[in-house]
Amino acid sequence: MGGNGGGGGRKRGRCKWFNVAKGWGFVTPDDGTQDVFVHQSVVHKSGFRSLDDGEEVEFECKPSDKGVEATFVCGPSGTECRGSSRRPLSRKKFRKIRCYNCGDFGNHIAAKCPHGPLPKRCHNCKSTEHLIADCPIRTPEKPLVRNGNNGNIGLGDGHSSGIGGL
Repeated sequence: MGGNGGGGGRKRGRCKWFNVAKGWGFVTPDDGTQDVFVHQSVVHKSGFRSLDDGEEVEFECKPSDKGVEATFVCGPSGTECRGSSRRPLSRKKFRKIRCYNCGDFGNHIAAKCPHGPLPKRCHNCKSTEHLIADCPIRTPEKPLVRNGNNGNIGLGDGHSSGIGGL
């Protein structure tokens, strides 16, 4: 073994810390040897595999290029590990889109709208009497129009924005 803490059957120790988002951490052996690297793939637990800080574990390990790494981690007497109650935050960002059917911002599109088919209506005030382009309570925006013969796009106020021309 040579004092590096690797090899030699099952040992006991406690979880020093475990990053549930990255899926790895370290166990401190009870015999005082160096800390042992633990990856979630070697943890004996059903479902989301992790370790709780301070959790008592039994483990088997081997020397590796970067130190000592666990090859099997279980709870006391071979039971399943308790694991951490923490779960990683989702990285998926939900983009709010406007449904063409109901006009609500949400996580659905018109084809899957929970309101079913609705008559055409204004997305601003929800009236079925007019559409958003003719909404009386909507603040008017300057429309984009083409200026003269040179094809420049302007702001409808006679000034060119310089887009599309020289």
